[in-house]
Amino acid sequence: MPGKLSYNHTPIAPYPKPISSFYEQTKDYLANLPQTMLEADTNSKSSMPNIFNVPLQGMDGVWNVKEGIKSMFVITTKADVGGVGGHVEVSLRTQATVLDHVLRHNRYGDENLPIFRSLIVTHTGDDVCITGIVDGDVIKNRQVIDELLWDAFKKGEEVAYIEGLYGPGQDLKADAFSGNIRGLGPASITLPLPVRDMNPSQTVLLATADKTEPGAYNYLTTGAYLNPDYNTGLLIAESSLSKGYIFEIMDLDTKAQAFEEGVAMTDSKKLEAVMEKLGKTERSILLSGPEDYYNIGALTMASSRFVIAKIYTKGNGGKPGQLGVVVSAERLHNIKTSKGFTYGGKDDPIMLSLCQGDWPAPGEITSPLVKTPLVAGDCRGSHHLNLYPMPINSQTSYWSGPIISVVTLSINIHTGRIGAISDQLGQGTPWDTYRAQAAKKMAEFRSAQGYKQPGTLPTDEIEYQPGFNRRMAELNSRFVRKAT
Repeated sequence: MPGKLSYNHTPIAPYPKPISSFYEQTKDYLANLPQTMLEADTNSKSSMPNIFNVPLQGMDGVWNVKEGIKSMFVITTKADVGGVGGHVEVSLRTQATVLDHVLRHNRYGDENLPIFRSLIVTHTGDDVCITGIVDGDVIKNRQVIDELLWDAFKKGEEVAYIEGLYGPGQDLKADAFSGNIRGLGPASITLPLPVRDMNPSQTVLLATADKTEPGAYNYLTTGAYLNPDYNTGLLIAESSLSKGYIFEIMDLDTKAQAFEEGVAMTDSKKLEAVMEKLGKTERSILLSGPEDYYNIGALTMASSRFVIAKIYTKGNGGKPGQLGVVVSAERLHNIKTSKGFTYGGKDDPIMLSLCQGDWPAPGEITSPLVKTPLVAGDCRGSHHLNLYPMPINSQTSYWSGPIISVVTLSINIHTGRIGAISDQLGQGTPWDTYRAQAAKKMAEFRSAQGYKQPGTLPTDEIEYQPGFNRRMAELNSRFVRKAT
């Protein structure tokens, strides 16, 4: 990108030379320590991601680590660049290729400063997900991060073509990187970590979903942050948690907004133009919980349109304080593609949340998932089906989803390092029981409803399917009007 700061395109080590020696990895942390278990815990730990940390002392000629930077941020970016067996899961080679590009080019500027201080790569269904910690200096040069991630996903797309995977570059909607990954297809969110001199420990919850839309997280955000049935801390905590929160709710339905501006339903050309224009702006409202409980409930009844995108603590005068929850509140049907049409699929959302202290505990955040609620998405993005809680790095299966995975990250906010990870919906937990219950509900719902609503979405939600549009247009031409 001429004239703009970019990541260092000279790799730390040329491929195929391994880059393992340039990072500290969690898989090596126990190498010289005593064995504490007689058998490896293969069942619960086999799918946990490896953590890559930049050495605190840096490495001369490779990168230098600035100390004394207090502001740290968690960044999570997820995209479908090609799926195994259809939209089922990510191939190991694709996932590793994406990570490899990030690790080999993880530096910027003349000083070779690290971009990510710590990072992991996971997948949920057929989406590759990169989560890492960056410092405040890197955030000021956001295009460096976004360009690196975009190029990494493009490398994954190349492998998807080689391996014959389904939908290579599925979520990479732009022809080229344009300075900001937002609006190009991948879901990407940033959460600032608290700044404090004492207690460097901070727990962050990461939720990733596939085959559904951002409104799926409304169940978590209206539950743990608003309803004492899920979080008694709202009633008994000494922290600011008991004051309630400020909720920023986004209006994601540009089609409905266009109709409200007076665009005729039959004027498809103007409708698409207005949708594209509206998609370049954000329509939002701030509401306060619990005072606005009913208003928040009224909006989130329409979860395909209104999504709780951010949650703040309640500061002085009831104004937003610390940001503690971010959801990727974006709909892909706002994006104009190189083919000249507006894509209409679901956008497989992500969520980051601070935990403990002024925020709910991880178990309180995940507790609404016990309901395994019906969400929009599923096979062909055209159905309602129960949200299925799965361990991290899981594939979709029953009609290809929808699934959700949740992990917590133990982060040192002084060094910007992810220390350890916990799979909140892992095997060998009560979630095994809830998964079985969800599977029964899913089968009963799909067999009972079939292709009829509410098994399928309202027709205005599935009309991006060209085949359906053609069929309805042909049938409309055959209707006749008779006198009564």
